[in-house]
Amino acid sequence: MPEMAPAATRASASGTVEAVDTAAKTITIAHGPIDALKWPAMTMTFKAPDVDLATLKQGDQVGFELTSTGMDGTITKIARK
Repeated sequence: MPEMAPAATRASASGTVEAVDTAAKTITIAHGPIDALKWPAMTMTFKAPDVDLATLKQGDQVGFELTSTGMDGTITKIARK
């Protein structure tokens, strides 16, 4: 019997953009704690395949929504504050 993948958890957070890679569709954000995921404040790189990253740059303050499975996060919505 195949193992079932863990369910993705949805969460919201805010932070500061550290780097944007539009070619790879990733963004690195220094974010505060994300209680819904039991994550402490940290800097991490998120996948962002379905959001427009072209208008974001290092130093931007952003709010974002993501889905996560374990320590793997994918941004589903992001906006500059």
